[in-house]
Amino acid sequence: MEPAALSWHEYYPGWHEFYVMAGTASVTLAGLLFVALSLHIDALIHDTREHLLQLARINLFSFLAVLLLSLEMLVPELPERVAAVQMMALGAVFLLIARKQMRWRPKTDHTGFTIMQMRRRTIVPLIGYVLIFLIGLLLAVFKVPTIMNLAVGAVGMLLGSALGASWDLLVRVARIKREEAS
Repeated sequence: MEPAALSWHEYYPGWHEFYVMAGTASVTLAGLLFVALSLHIDALIHDTREHLLQLARINLFSFLAVLLLSLEMLVPELPERVAAVQMMALGAVFLLIARKQMRWRPKTDHTGFTIMQMRRRTIVPLIGYVLIFLIGLLLAVFKVPTIMNLAVGAVGMLLGSALGASWDLLVRVARIKREEAS
Protein backbone atom coordinates (compact mmCIF):
# COMPACT_ATOMS: atom_id res chain seq x y z
CA MET A 1 0.00 0.00 0.00
CA GLU A 2 1.37 3.40 -1.00
CA PRO A 3 1.79 5.96 1.81
CA ALA A 4 -0.36 9.08 1.65
CA ALA A 5 1.30 12.05 -0.02
CA LEU A 6 2.58 14.67 2.37
CA SER A 7 1.08 18.13 2.33
CA TRP A 8 3.27 21.16 1.66
CA HIS A 9 3.39 22.08 5.36
CA GLU A 10 4.46 18.52 6.27
CA TYR A 11 7.05 18.29 3.49
CA TYR A 12 8.53 21.79 3.35
CA PRO A 13 10.18 21.94 6.84
CA GLY A 14 12.37 18.98 5.92
CA TRP A 15 14.22 21.21 3.45
CA HIS A 16 15.46 23.65 6.08
CA GLU A 17 18.93 22.12 6.47
CA PHE A 18 19.40 21.80 2.72
CA TYR A 19 18.76 25.49 2.14
CA VAL A 20 20.84 26.53 5.16
CA MET A 21 23.74 24.53 3.73
CA ALA A 22 23.23 25.74 0.15
CA GLY A 23 23.01 29.38 1.23
CA THR A 24 26.04 29.06 3.49
CA ALA A 25 28.10 27.40 0.76
CA SER A 26 27.04 30.02 -1.75
CA VAL A 27 27.86 33.06 0.36
CA THR A 28 31.15 31.50 1.52
CA LEU A 29 32.28 30.74 -2.03
CA ALA A 30 31.22 34.20 -3.24
CA GLY A 31 33.19 35.77 -0.39
CA LEU A 32 36.27 33.73 -1.22
CA LEU A 33 35.98 34.76 -4.86
CA PHE A 34 35.72 38.43 -3.85
CA VAL A 35 38.83 38.16 -1.68
CA ALA A 36 40.83 36.30 -4.33
CA LEU A 37 39.88 38.78 -7.03
CA SER A 38 40.50 41.82 -4.86
CA LEU A 39 44.03 40.58 -4.19
CA HIS A 40 44.65 40.52 -7.94
CA ILE A 41 42.41 43.35 -9.12
CA ASP A 42 45.30 44.95 -11.00
CA ALA A 43 45.39 41.93 -13.33
CA LEU A 44 41.68 42.27 -14.08
CA ILE A 45 41.16 45.94 -14.85
CA HIS A 46 42.87 46.11 -18.26
CA ASP A 47 40.60 46.41 -21.30
CA THR A 48 42.22 43.30 -22.75
CA ARG A 49 41.01 41.26 -19.77
CA GLU A 50 37.35 42.21 -19.65
CA HIS A 51 36.53 38.56 -20.32
CA LEU A 52 37.87 37.74 -16.85
CA LEU A 53 35.54 40.27 -15.24
CA GLN A 54 32.64 38.82 -17.22
CA LEU A 55 33.54 35.33 -16.02
CA ALA A 56 33.65 36.59 -12.43
CA ARG A 57 30.23 38.22 -12.95
CA ILE A 58 28.73 34.95 -14.22
CA ASN A 59 30.06 33.11 -11.15
CA LEU A 60 28.88 35.74 -8.70
CA PHE A 61 25.38 35.71 -10.21
CA SER A 62 25.23 31.92 -9.81
CA PHE A 63 26.25 32.21 -6.15
CA LEU A 64 23.73 35.05 -5.68
CA ALA A 65 20.91 33.00 -7.23
CA VAL A 66 21.55 30.12 -4.81
CA LEU A 67 21.75 32.53 -1.88
CA LEU A 68 18.46 34.23 -2.82
CA LEU A 69 16.74 30.90 -3.41
CA SER A 70 17.94 29.73 -0.01
CA LEU A 71 16.72 32.90 1.69
CA GLU A 72 13.34 32.58 0.01
CA MET A 73 12.95 28.96 1.04
CA LEU A 74 13.99 29.60 4.65
CA VAL A 75 11.03 31.88 5.32
CA PRO A 76 9.07 30.31 8.20
CA GLU A 77 5.60 28.98 7.35
CA LEU A 78 6.12 29.73 3.68
CA PRO A 79 2.91 29.02 1.73
CA GLU A 80 3.25 26.70 -1.25
CA ARG A 81 1.88 29.26 -3.70
CA VAL A 82 4.33 31.94 -2.49
CA ALA A 83 7.23 29.49 -2.80
CA ALA A 84 6.18 28.66 -6.35
CA VAL A 85 5.84 32.30 -7.40
CA GLN A 86 9.16 33.22 -5.80
CA MET A 87 10.94 30.39 -7.60
CA MET A 88 9.41 31.40 -10.93
CA ALA A 89 10.37 35.04 -10.39
CA LEU A 90 13.91 34.19 -9.31
CA GLY A 91 14.39 31.80 -12.23
CA ALA A 92 12.99 34.33 -14.72
CA VAL A 93 15.17 37.22 -13.50
CA PHE A 94 18.37 35.19 -13.52
CA LEU A 95 17.42 33.61 -16.84
CA LEU A 96 17.24 37.09 -18.37
CA ILE A 97 20.59 37.98 -16.82
CA ALA A 98 22.16 34.79 -18.20
CA ARG A 99 20.77 35.44 -21.68
CA LYS A 100 22.32 38.90 -21.58
CA GLN A 101 25.62 37.38 -20.45
CA MET A 102 25.52 34.90 -23.34
CA ARG A 103 25.24 37.77 -25.82
CA TRP A 104 28.27 39.54 -24.32
CA ARG A 105 31.12 40.22 -26.74
CA PRO A 106 34.56 41.43 -25.66
CA LYS A 107 35.87 44.72 -27.04
CA THR A 108 39.17 43.01 -27.80
CA ASP A 109 39.92 39.37 -28.54
CA HIS A 110 41.94 37.43 -26.04
CA THR A 111 44.08 34.51 -27.02
CA GLY A 112 43.30 31.44 -24.99
CA PHE A 113 39.73 32.46 -24.16
CA THR A 114 37.13 32.37 -26.92
CA ILE A 115 33.52 33.46 -27.07
CA MET A 116 32.57 29.76 -27.13
CA GLN A 117 34.41 29.16 -23.86
CA MET A 118 32.44 32.01 -22.30
CA ARG A 119 29.19 30.59 -23.64
CA ARG A 120 30.04 27.17 -22.21
CA ARG A 121 30.59 28.79 -18.82
CA THR A 122 27.16 30.46 -19.14
CA ILE A 123 25.07 27.52 -20.39
CA VAL A 124 25.07 25.49 -17.15
CA PRO A 125 23.86 28.41 -15.01
CA LEU A 126 21.26 29.15 -17.69
CA ILE A 127 19.96 25.57 -17.38
CA GLY A 128 19.96 25.92 -13.58
CA TYR A 129 17.84 29.08 -13.79
CA VAL A 130 15.43 27.39 -16.20
CA LEU A 131 15.11 24.50 -13.74
CA ILE A 132 14.34 26.85 -10.86
CA PHE A 133 11.65 28.53 -12.94
CA LEU A 134 10.18 25.18 -14.03
CA ILE A 135 10.17 23.81 -10.47
CA GLY A 136 8.19 26.85 -9.38
CA LEU A 137 5.81 26.48 -12.31
CA LEU A 138 5.27 22.77 -11.68
CA LEU A 139 4.73 23.41 -7.99
CA ALA A 140 2.15 26.10 -8.79
CA VAL A 141 0.30 23.96 -11.33
CA PHE A 142 0.41 20.49 -9.78
CA LYS A 143 0.77 21.37 -6.08
CA VAL A 144 2.94 18.31 -5.47
CA PRO A 145 5.58 19.19 -2.84
CA THR A 146 7.97 16.43 -3.92
CA ILE A 147 8.66 18.48 -7.07
CA MET A 148 11.04 20.35 -4.74
CA ASN A 149 13.41 17.37 -5.01
CA LEU A 150 14.42 18.75 -8.42
CA ALA A 151 15.86 21.80 -6.66
CA VAL A 152 18.82 19.70 -5.56
CA GLY A 153 19.90 19.39 -9.18
CA ALA A 154 19.43 23.09 -9.92
CA VAL A 155 21.36 24.19 -6.83
CA GLY A 156 24.06 21.60 -7.52
CA MET A 157 24.42 22.80 -11.12
CA LEU A 158 24.72 26.44 -10.08
CA LEU A 159 27.19 25.84 -7.26
CA GLY A 160 29.25 23.30 -9.20
CA SER A 161 29.45 25.40 -12.33
CA ALA A 162 30.34 28.58 -10.44
CA LEU A 163 32.93 26.76 -8.37
CA GLY A 164 34.58 25.27 -11.45
CA ALA A 165 34.51 28.55 -13.34
CA SER A 166 35.88 30.38 -10.28
CA TRP A 167 38.80 27.98 -10.16
CA ASP A 168 39.38 28.50 -13.89
CA LEU A 169 39.28 32.26 -13.36
CA LEU A 170 41.78 32.18 -10.50
CA VAL A 171 44.19 29.98 -12.47
CA ARG A 172 43.96 32.35 -15.45
CA VAL A 173 44.66 35.37 -13.21
CA ALA A 174 47.63 33.59 -11.64
CA ARG A 175 49.07 32.86 -15.08
CA ILE A 176 48.65 36.50 -16.09
CA LYS A 177 50.41 37.63 -12.93
CA ARG A 178 53.25 35.18 -13.56
CA GLU A 179 53.62 36.37 -17.17
CA GLU A 180 53.67 39.99 -16.04
CA ALA A 181 56.36 39.24 -13.47
CA SER A 182 58.69 37.60 -16.01
